[in-house]
Amino acid sequence: MRKLIYLSLLAGIALLTACNQKLKVLIVVGGHEYDTIQFFDMFRALETMEFDSVSHPRAMDLLASEQIEKYDLLLFYDFIPQMSVKDSSVYLELTSKGIPLLFMHHSLCTFQEWDGYRQMAGGKYVMPGFGDDTSELSDYAHGLDLDVKILDPDHPVTFGLEEFTIHDEGYSNIMINKEVHPLLGTSHPQCAPLMGWTTQVQNSTCIYLMFGHDRLAYENESLHHLLMNSILWLSKY
Repeated sequence: MRKLIYLSLLAGIALLTACNQKLKVLIVVGGHEYDTIQFFDMFRALETMEFDSVSHPRAMDLLASEQIEKYDLLLFYDFIPQMSVKDSSVYLELTSKGIPLLFMHHSLCTFQEWDGYRQMAGGKYVMPGFGDDTSELSDYAHGLDLDVKILDPDHPVTFGLEEFTIHDEGYSNIMINKEVHPLLGTSHPQCAPLMGWTTQVQNSTCIYLMFGHDRLAYENESLHHLLMNSILWLSKY
């Protein structure tokens, strides 16, 4: 199985290189401060892909347009907890079209009022002001050294990765849907035990990766490897 995964990834990269093509990714941001230069430098360093970026509120117009179909996948790094439920139709159309979706870090906090978004992300960071049960509120901790375990080493997203340590922000007491397929975890007491997973919603394959709070995380080579695998797999290469 691992040999087949390796050959498939190599074939995908070789095909893109031979055809002088790059995967086209749209990165959706907005609502949260981050180390902007280093964040985009991380993606510029990844082979076989190029990207556009769009920030809220302008992002919704692009996501709802026919232009969205020119992208191989969408990557969400936004933080819009109070997104209006009326915008759910835009996201439902994305999954109806089968556009692959990659969610990173604080995008787990977006769209607190609509359960359909939780299905796409595979879980939810529950914020104050959303929900009546305070025991369900999630929490975060900055500057953790997280020892990351590979829960499914035979999956294309984790292929070639060894257990690694990343200096990053951890989320705890998050909701995780039982339908997700676990990929990455940790035993750190200030972080949820599951840090990365895949799920399927309508016609779209989705990935969530908890990593990526700041430049210290962006510089991690294992995160680069993980992102490249994720982008290739979602794009079916």
